[in-house]
Amino acid sequence: MKQRASQNGNRRKTGFKIISIVLALLLWFYVVNEGSYGAGQNVVTVDLLYENIPEGIQVVGPQQVQVKLWGVFQETEDIKPYVDLEGKTPGSYTLPVKLGAVMGALFTSVEPKSINVTLQATQELIVPVRYKILAEPPAGYTLIDLITEPEQCLIRGEQEMTKQVNAVLCSVDLSTTRSISSLELKVTPLDQKGQAITQGLEVFPDKIKVIAVVAEQKGFKEVPLKIQSEGEPGAGYQLVSIQLQPATVQIAGSQGDIAGIREINTPVININELDQSLTQQLDLEAPSGTTLYPAQVLAIIEIEAITENEEEL
Repeated sequence: MKQRASQNGNRRKTGFKIISIVLALLLWFYVVNEGSYGAGQNVVTVDLLYENIPEGIQVVGPQQVQVKLWGVFQETEDIKPYVDLEGKTPGSYTLPVKLGAVMGALFTSVEPKSINVTLQATQELIVPVRYKILAEPPAGYTLIDLITEPEQCLIRGEQEMTKQVNAVLCSVDLSTTRSISSLELKVTPLDQKGQAITQGLEVFPDKIKVIAVVAEQKGFKEVPLKIQSEGEPGAGYQLVSIQLQPATVQIAGSQGDIAGIREINTPVININELDQSLTQQLDLEAPSGTTLYPAQVLAIIEIEAITENEEEL
């Protein structure tokens, strides 16, 4: 009886094993046919993460690896291979690539399983921002001022490379600018010879604000003042002369505005009933769109009494 019972127990165990194998095969066929990545599509290329990077260290190594998965998974964002750098100092290492659990995946593997990385000591440096005008403002306009915000940038990178940086440069195109313009421009590190360094360095910020002040180009020319007066001196007196100091002024404005201006009229000087000489300050009125230098002049008015001989004449 005992032997027969033992045989029956073995048969049950064998039956359970067969059922388990059948269920595993069914699950496998389900995975292959229903999973997000079917047969032939289960190898993905993903970014490699570097964790626990020591302070002041820059990592030089592969940026991506391939991961092979079997199972039902929905998002490649859940696949995060990584290399642990905790406690590492500057130098070269061969380190294993690790992979966290991927929800829905039955099996995973990473290629390559280990990578070569170099850890370099980094340095930070503050350098000035410079600008280069790629294109001047349109004809008839000129650049008045250009401001960068910030005026300095932080450079971070491998020590020897960072030491080469002299400044960062932004290139400014003003070909369509006719007033005040605000631009956001990328900056590039420059070495001591003014050559661009395009790799191996981080710049903070990597884009800066540039405010360009552009205005219509001004022309200058000197023109005479024309005296305007009215009235007559008092009885027994006469006007000898009216002199201006200065007798000419500089007029500034656009080339078109000042081209046709040959002289500037003074305000009307009233000499009515004057019986003595005097000096009067005159405020000049500039034509529209122009500026006068100086804006004020002195009028020296000379009055004298009429003599008997002059009266007879």
